[in-house]
Amino acid sequence: MTNSLFFKSRSTTQQFTGKRADERIRTKVTALLISGSDRVGMETGFTENVSLRGARIITTKRWRRDETVLLSLPGFHFASGARVAYCDSLRDGSFGTGLEFTGPIEDLKIAALATMIEFPRK
Repeated sequence: MTNSLFFKSRSTTQQFTGKRADERIRTKVTALLISGSDRVGMETGFTENVSLRGARIITTKRWRRDETVLLSLPGFHFASGARVAYCDSLRDGSFGTGLEFTGPIEDLKIAALATMIEFPRK
C-alpha cells in the first residue's frame, strides 16, 4: 500500500512539473523594486517576463529569498507587493530575481498584452 501511495504522489508531482500554471509574456520594461524589510533598499531593473502570478526581473543586486518587496512597473501603470521566490546569479554579474505577486494582479496581463501589440517585436 505504501508503494501505491508513493507512485500516486510521484505521478501527481510529475503532472504539475510539466507545465507552468500561467502563461508567461516575454517583455522588457523598467521595473522598480523597493525593499519592504528592515534594510532599506531600492533598485531599478527590467522585466524578462511577466505572468498573472509573478515576474522575473533582472537586477544588479542580490535580493534575499522570501523578502517582501514593492514592485512597480511604470510602463504598465502597475504596482504590487511581491515575495522574492529566488535570486539566481547570471554570467554577467547581474541577478535573475523571481517575484511572486502578493497584491492585486488583474490588470497586469492586459497591460502586458497591450504593450506587446503597441510595440511589436521585430
